Amino acid sequence: MTLLKNLCTKIGSGATPRGGKDSYKSEGTSIFRSQNILDWRFSKSGLAFIDDMQARKLENVSVQMGDILLNITGESVARACTAPCNLLPARVNQHVCIVRPDRAVLDSDYLLCVLLSMKQQLLKLASSGATRQALTKEMIENIEIDLPILSRQKEIVSPLVAIQREIDVLNRTNAICMRCWSASSTN
Repeated sequence: MTLLKNLCTKIGSGATPRGGKDSYKSEGTSIFRSQNILDWRFSKSGLAFIDDMQARKLENVSVQMGDILLNITGESVARACTAPCNLLPARVNQHVCIVRPDRAVLDSDYLLCVLLSMKQQLLKLASSGATRQALTKEMIENIEIDLPILSRQKEIVSPLVAIQREIDVLNRTNAICMRCWSASSTN
């Protein structure tokens, strides 16, 4: 077992730009919030944007391809997904933690699978002590994970990733069918 802090190049959450919701823009740099982070997948629903000046102030929480996004507070604590590369550049707010694996030793998909397999443990950890559920940076850094060699990690998660891709395709297909059905039933 190895501590997560020894396997990552970044573990940290962001901040809400000054002015909160009122400071969000209709376009610009994406800011990922807890409502966007679902288990296994990212939701564009309610996606917010910030301008260049706000983005510069949050440069230290820039999201990179392959980052794992982990909700760290509230009702959605312990939900996790891979950062969507099609929405980069992006930042995260204070409710989302970037967990960036050192890709020389830790595969992103493997890390996501490990975190989601530990969900009950993370929920229990988040409930300890505070009045509201929260995972602290220290808690995340001290998560212990089994670390097979990189090629074995990829071998382990390959079937899970393939299944998740199929689920995503089926969900998108279902959404399209529902829109078509809804449109045809109103005519």
